[in-house]
Amino acid sequence: MRKFFTFIVAILFCLNIQAQTPLTEAVDFVATDYDGNEIHLFEILDRGQYVVIDFFFVACGPCQDAAPHVQEAYRAFGCNEHDVFFMEVTNTDGPGMCEWWIWEYGIEYPTIHKHGGADEIDIAYDIHSYPTFVLIAPDRQILLQDLYPIESAQTIIDAFAEFGIEPHSCDGEVEEDPAVEIALGEVTTTTVEATFTPNETCASYYALMSTAAEMEQWVGMMGVSLEQLVQMWGVQYSSEKTHTWTEMVPGTEYTIYALPLDSEGNMYEMNTIMATTGQGGGAGTSIISLEVELTSNTSVKTIATPNEETAVYHYGLITVEYFNEVGEEEAIEIIRNDQYPLYETDVWEWLELEPLTDYYAIATGQNAEGEWGETTIVPFRTEFEGCAELTASDFNIFPNPATSSFRIISDNDKDAEVKIYDMTGRCVKNIAASDLSNSTIRRVLFIINFPTSMGRTHFPTSVV
Repeated sequence: MRKFFTFIVAILFCLNIQAQTPLTEAVDFVATDYDGNEIHLFEILDRGQYVVIDFFFVACGPCQDAAPHVQEAYRAFGCNEHDVFFMEVTNTDGPGMCEWWIWEYGIEYPTIHKHGGADEIDIAYDIHSYPTFVLIAPDRQILLQDLYPIESAQTIIDAFAEFGIEPHSCDGEVEEDPAVEIALGEVTTTTVEATFTPNETCASYYALMSTAAEMEQWVGMMGVSLEQLVQMWGVQYSSEKTHTWTEMVPGTEYTIYALPLDSEGNMYEMNTIMATTGQGGGAGTSIISLEVELTSNTSVKTIATPNEETAVYHYGLITVEYFNEVGEEEAIEIIRNDQYPLYETDVWEWLELEPLTDYYAIATGQNAEGEWGETTIVPFRTEFEGCAELTASDFNIFPNPATSSFRIISDNDKDAEVKIYDMTGRCVKNIAASDLSNSTIRRVLFIINFPTSMGRTHFPTSVV
């Protein structure tokens, strides 16, 4: 059913009625709204305003659907302060029900209930179905006898446009452009925390942090605007977000950028804030401790840890051969100018090294005053001793099944450790075999471990 009707009999006669009030000219009235204000229709019309009367009642489903859109239209046309004056009338509800209605739907325009004169207005305009939305011109002519359905505020805006009525912002209210508030959080020597809060008109935004010099350099190199660069490289968010940047340079001034966008993706004025990281290190001697762990014949893991006096440091690997060729002083200078400054503990795995080669791991750092400290040099050789990886194709066992003993035949003649277990998992024999290619083994379960480069691998094999 399209609307709620006050009388069942009226259904038979009103289904085909397009206009919900038969009047073409307004009837004057004086009423009192929910807040106790006097509403005089002709007085409002005489001062040049159009008047909207929305006839409703609280329990009406279609009225409930339309209410948010009428409220939005009320604000779109200037909050009763410009060309259009909105009001609503219910002849069935008293102050208590109207209070709930106003709170539930955020109604800001006058509400006239049954104790404020609504019944007389309904009778005067011959209203029988709800909602009925009426528009009256200043010359007292009824322009719209019923606007239905109201699917959005735009329905009302489009209908009013036919009469030359244009939207207007509420007095004292100017819709603000999309913007993002940036609040600095914790700032350390190497981290910067910031919280981004977009306003209501900001649909999304891009966040980025960099030095002003770097941004200027990239803008020139790439031939784009600063806004375009932030959009290209920034992280996009659509709500409040706290972000922490890490691995920043101590004692450096950064700019945090937030580029706001509206719902159509249009960019607005950039929001920025400055953040300066703390100065690291002290006035004492910079010392870097180095740990070196071989992981294979061609790789090594290093852990570099600066002391509290270190503001910045560098470290790397150099073959002993090259170190001796250029000399210690030149080798250290190469490390210092590697273009990879570090500020905190660094863990790194170096790959594709030359096997069976002598290297130096070298670390050197500066204190807060720019003074170079002690240089740490750790020698190592890429010769890894671990355990071989053995597959079933590397050996044969016979006889199998066996009763009391079996032999292992293998092309691998290196030293090996053979452990024999019983069926409960108890080790009953541990044999050091000097030549695996010619070994006789007794018992029923064994595990072979080879000392070489691939880590320890177990191969349980049961023999019945």
